[in-house]
Amino acid sequence: MSLRLGALREKMNELGLDALIVSRNEDQQYLTGFSGHADFDSVLLISQTDARIVTDFRYVEAATRQAPALPVMKLERGKYEIGDALRDFAQANHLRIVGFEPQHVNVFRYKQWQKTARKAGVKLKAAEDVILQLRAVKDESEIGRIRRAVDLTDAAFAHFVSVVHPGMTEKQGAWIIESYFREHGAEGNAFDPIVASGPNAALPHAVPSDRQIQLGEPLTIDIGARMDGYNADMTRTIILGHTTAKFDEIYNIVLKAQLAVEKRARVGMKGKQIDRIARRIIEQAGYGENFGHGLGHGVGRVVHELPRGGKSSQDIVKAGMLLTIEPGIYIPDWGGVRIEDLVVFRDDGVEVLTRSTKDPLARAA
Repeated sequence: MSLRLGALREKMNELGLDALIVSRNEDQQYLTGFSGHADFDSVLLISQTDARIVTDFRYVEAATRQAPALPVMKLERGKYEIGDALRDFAQANHLRIVGFEPQHVNVFRYKQWQKTARKAGVKLKAAEDVILQLRAVKDESEIGRIRRAVDLTDAAFAHFVSVVHPGMTEKQGAWIIESYFREHGAEGNAFDPIVASGPNAALPHAVPSDRQIQLGEPLTIDIGARMDGYNADMTRTIILGHTTAKFDEIYNIVLKAQLAVEKRARVGMKGKQIDRIARRIIEQAGYGENFGHGLGHGVGRVVHELPRGGKSSQDIVKAGMLLTIEPGIYIPDWGGVRIEDLVVFRDDGVEVLTRSTKDPLARAA
């Protein structure tokens, strides 16, 4: 953890910050091991020479166990708020400019902090994505945790295809996934499972419904387990009983696009260049208008991290970064096909972590 705090302090120095307020739970855990579990009820205050956890009674014991090296400033509603802790921290460390990550702070909370900061002679300065940029490159320990989450996700998918049948509802299918995760050691879902059949598969972020799964129609399963504080993300599109000419056409285009990215993507490329590999194939097949989202995103402590793989992404991929490779084609009133792997970038190419079969008839009904 000290290495991560050291890297953050170097970044703070580059940005001209005397200190930083860390308000996102996943960032707190990444930097110190303290899980928090309550945005805005727990923050970290970090200067060049000091770091403290600020939390209330509910999390004091967790903080002392998970981050024993850090002192805890205990909050008490109405008597000692985060703003008070910021004032005391600023005075103890002779701070003048304190950064905060604006995308994780609501207006109400910012106004509270700003009022206290002014009284203490401190200027608050927005510093976007400071920790997110640090988190984008994973070390081997982090990749190992993600690999465990991916392995469980693969196993859950294999279980799903072994029991899915016509007449099962999308909601029942989603519960099969969720219960499998919990029964096999997951902390929970990386996100709510997507099980979308027939026309619902035309919705990239469909919500499982009471619709019954039928033979001969697209069935998209987008799932991810969460283990040891890290997430997985994968998608497969299958079909029960038999394929159709239209399904085969769409599926093969998407698969070709996805495999091309996994073969050609390299460290040093921009997100938009990686996206373009898949998008060109889909456009040349005449379905460019049906691929409306970006190719993928980073995955780690949260399921959407840097880098971004999209049409306008300037993010440059480095070794140790992860990216989902998930091209798709979505056709209203018919359905859609999305195939997604999670990959980690290595110096010589990409390592595909996801192992689930890409045979859409892996289990014929």
